[in-house]
Amino acid sequence: MRNVKKEEVKEVTIVSDVDAHSQCKMKVSVKEDRVIEIRGDPTDPESKGELTLRGKYMREVLYAPDRLKYPMKRVGERGEGEWERISWDEALTTIANKLNEIKKEYGAEAIDFHYGHYHSGDVSSYLSRLANLIGTPNISTPNLVCHVPRIFMQFVFDFGAVMPPDVAHTSLIIIWGGNPKVTNRPQQIAIDKARERWAKLIVIDPRVTAYAEEADIHAQLRPGTDGALALGMLNVIINEELYDRDFVDKWTNGFEELKKFIQDYPPEKVEEITWVPAETIREMARMYATTKPACISPRNALDQHTNASCAIRAINILMTITGNLDVKGGNIIALPVLIGQNDVSLGEKLPPEALKKKIGVNRCLISRILHMFPTAATPALWDAIIHGEPYPVKAMLVMAANPAVTCANSNVVEEALRKLDFFVVADIFMTPTAELADIVLPACTFLEKTRYATYSTHADHSWNARSRIVLSPKVVEPSYESWSDWKIICELGKKLGYAEYFPWKSREEAIDYELEPLGITCKKLRAHPEGITISLPPLLYKKFTGFFGGILRSILKMTKFKDYPEMYRKYEGFMEGFFTPSKKVEIYSERLEELGYDPLPVYMEPAESLVSRPDRAKEYPLILITGSKLEMYSHSMMRNIPELYEQFPENLLEINPETAAKLNIEDGDVVGVESPIGRIECSAKVTDCIDPRVVGLYHGFAKSNCNVLTDNKVCDPITGSTGLKSLLCKVEKI
Repeated sequence: MRNVKKEEVKEVTIVSDVDAHSQCKMKVSVKEDRVIEIRGDPTDPESKGELTLRGKYMREVLYAPDRLKYPMKRVGERGEGEWERISWDEALTTIANKLNEIKKEYGAEAIDFHYGHYHSGDVSSYLSRLANLIGTPNISTPNLVCHVPRIFMQFVFDFGAVMPPDVAHTSLIIIWGGNPKVTNRPQQIAIDKARERWAKLIVIDPRVTAYAEEADIHAQLRPGTDGALALGMLNVIINEELYDRDFVDKWTNGFEELKKFIQDYPPEKVEEITWVPAETIREMARMYATTKPACISPRNALDQHTNASCAIRAINILMTITGNLDVKGGNIIALPVLIGQNDVSLGEKLPPEALKKKIGVNRCLISRILHMFPTAATPALWDAIIHGEPYPVKAMLVMAANPAVTCANSNVVEEALRKLDFFVVADIFMTPTAELADIVLPACTFLEKTRYATYSTHADHSWNARSRIVLSPKVVEPSYESWSDWKIICELGKKLGYAEYFPWKSREEAIDYELEPLGITCKKLRAHPEGITISLPPLLYKKFTGFFGGILRSILKMTKFKDYPEMYRKYEGFMEGFFTPSKKVEIYSERLEELGYDPLPVYMEPAESLVSRPDRAKEYPLILITGSKLEMYSHSMMRNIPELYEQFPENLLEINPETAAKLNIEDGDVVGVESPIGRIECSAKVTDCIDPRVVGLYHGFAKSNCNVLTDNKVCDPITGSTGLKSLLCKVEKI
């Protein structure tokens, strides 16, 4: 009998998709189609071989016993009935028939597609394609409280581009409203290296985070007053003439108006608003303005206030007048990650009249002026489902998201999901959202599907004009009957009658189609596991003008790419100015003025604060921050992994010892937390990391869900942001 050689261990390099803010490389060891080890890739310029806890435990996610294994349909009442296993063919046929019935009776706009984890590009682009083919303008995501407000204000109004921090070369970094130690491993590594060479650190955060403890200055401000603090810093920098006069004179529009405007925000007045001492405001402003180069890292918390737009604009102006734009170690003009690939997201373009019917189109400026903005205003979606205004929404397909837990005002979200005529969820696990569905589809992890990642080549966060494309191959075959998101969308599209628009037989074939204009294929990417780097020609960026700036990328599909060296101060070179109407940074925004908004970043109180709602403050005297993130979890995911769950098994209320003593609360006591919206119970965590006037809750817990307390009604008038981190509550011992 012939000896059969046992399969040897093979090593596969992939790009992680578990972290929302970084695409780190992983080394995965596989034997007999089973993952036996996952570790970091020391050659990765992003992560330096370090993985977050989330990344380290992806094997446990892959082989978790509670994974969804087969398509299932609900039998009985929504959220309460039993589940019956069905075939993929029955599931997709049922979904297609129901969607076609609803489209025929109510119109295509009565169907909404919702997705979450935005790095899953095969979800966002192909789901957009399917939505366009069906004819619905309604695609919803959580992005109005996650990254889009910052991008929107920078890209559309202030710079015509996005301006990330060049941490690797900076002499000072301001971390504003976030904690990269928990959320962004590559930036954490870059910050730590910068600190090793004595870069200064300023942290602006209502909580005492790990970085706040080691910072040169920690400004522990009142939640939701970031805009006022930035204006106070501008007051000091301008009045003490610490600004970059040469840059301001040549490259800004509206400085004189700003100079008059900020006289209303002296440090003493700003201290009253923000709780940050006037001398600390002066010290921060002087340190930032006189340390060269310096950068600001505006973080996710800035997106989650009802006054997000004014704060983001004021911070953008701080970067501008100090001359820290597109200089080494400052905030760098990030040229588009990848232009020139076939855009599969459009499918059959919807006419303008259809796009104007998008849910929430008049809820805020971002949805009103950007009809091609790819998402509906999610808070308005729930009202449309419940009340039928402006028209009824009857069906919803959710992929890679858990809105029942992660969206504001969870009780309203659950009410809406229960009211749908038809509801489908595709996920890896049976989430609280999936429990409310009519049909549940088992999805793959990123270890079980082939993808490609595109990102600017920025070792140590040094941004330049090149883009790197990396193939992330399938490591093992999909578990049980799970399918990739891409396959689910394509096969559903075929069932709906759009087979000609989904002609690809495999994800690899679809990737080849997407990258065809660049001359890149999966075969070539496999031959270059480090990735293929392309450079974008200067002539491309001359086209990035007008109201929508870089949205004109479709024009560039046939343009050939040429190499050119990395450069700073690109606005002085091939860009020929900034991508704005004036070719300068728009400090005074005439666009906003024409649209009926303040052209300068006037500070507005949060919609619900001790100042704006003194009537409510009598009953709800504490400020509540919700949504603080934890290293072991990614949003609402991974709490079913025992090794991670044991580290932080339940939501906790952070409360200062002084406040706890007044309320007779001790560490570990069960407390009730109530806002005007709802009430939850959880354990108390007595800690000095929070101001006595403030309490805080963590993000993503289904039990003691902080979003039971948050409001989805009031939003920032420009960005659509809801106030997740600046609301009122009361606390009592149970």
